[in-house]
Amino acid sequence: MKTLQRYIMRELFFPFVMGLTIFTFILVMDRIFTLSDLIVEYGVSVWIVLKLLIFILPATFAITIPMACLVAVIVVFSRLKSDNEIMAMKASGISPLPLLKVLLAFGVLLTVAMAFFNNTILPEANFAYRHLYYDIVRQRAAIVIREHVFIEDFDGYVFRVDDKNPVTGELKDIVVFVRGAKSDEPVRTIMAKKGQLISDQQNRRVLLKLENGYMQVVQKDNRALFSRIDFATTFLDLDIHRELADSDKNVQRGAREMSMRQIQEQIKQWSSEGKDVNLLHVEYHKKFSIPFACLAFILIGAPAGILAPRSGRYFSYFIAVALIFLYYIFISLGETFGADGRIDPFLSMWLPNFVLTAAGLYGLAWVLSEKPPFFPRTWRRLEGRK
Repeated sequence: MKTLQRYIMRELFFPFVMGLTIFTFILVMDRIFTLSDLIVEYGVSVWIVLKLLIFILPATFAITIPMACLVAVIVVFSRLKSDNEIMAMKASGISPLPLLKVLLAFGVLLTVAMAFFNNTILPEANFAYRHLYYDIVRQRAAIVIREHVFIEDFDGYVFRVDDKNPVTGELKDIVVFVRGAKSDEPVRTIMAKKGQLISDQQNRRVLLKLENGYMQVVQKDNRALFSRIDFATTFLDLDIHRELADSDKNVQRGAREMSMRQIQEQIKQWSSEGKDVNLLHVEYHKKFSIPFACLAFILIGAPAGILAPRSGRYFSYFIAVALIFLYYIFISLGETFGADGRIDPFLSMWLPNFVLTAAGLYGLAWVLSEKPPFFPRTWRRLEGRK
């Protein structure tokens, strides 16, 4: 029996590594294009960009490792069935239960390891990424701002400076064009007598401080009309790819950059201040719910591979991709609804796992008893049998 268990573990290794590599490459590809722009367009060193890529990988692994678990289990058990190895085991009087026990032990160990990873390594990597990216934007902002040149290096803004003091960094006679988020939104124009770049170390932000100016906004319905808003002081967030602007600015660390203990402390603080803590609760439960997906995917992957059609080996890949797609769609929706308070944060993060686990236990009972535990007549009709 131990020989079979070692055999299953060896068979799982290659599809797990391949799945992890492919899924990680797919998810990182978009970031690779973005980071390559830092080298080509902004002159950032290759070493700095590689460090950014390294800091991105933990967040990617947190997603792709459960994916790889599902693909590996479904592919291996589907192959065992198509090659009649499952039938040979049953003919020899060997139950699949010991093999399933090995898979469950592997799933539990991987879940615990991923929970530790998400609670310790992942928050530090996310924070290090934002810290390094902030330094790039801060240094780049001071370099790219030149006199009498239209500057388009920062997302959402085009601005021009007539005079720049190289000693104090003070800017004079500034014109800023603010692009709308949508293509049909009118461009806003800001004009200011003077300004200065400000680095907010605590919240990792680079700001353009504008003084003694006004903003003109064209009416959307009638482009011939516009309104004017005068201001003494205003601030604009500067970012190359909006990565800093999207981060949580209320605290030094965002919710995804905290451990569970830090999130609990932040929940207590925000609750005492009357702030909405739904997002923090969502991130807290996600520390465990995403790692638990490793075990949930194994629970449903083994019976899905065994019960898949014998002739359709590639059908197992379709099942795996479909389950992954559905799971992460529901996780994304759960994050949104949980943060908005429309669903309890605990339920928003754990409901997909509960559904997968229930379906997996049903499938395991089917495999072990060799018949559907519930509604056997319905299944026979679906299979075309009387």
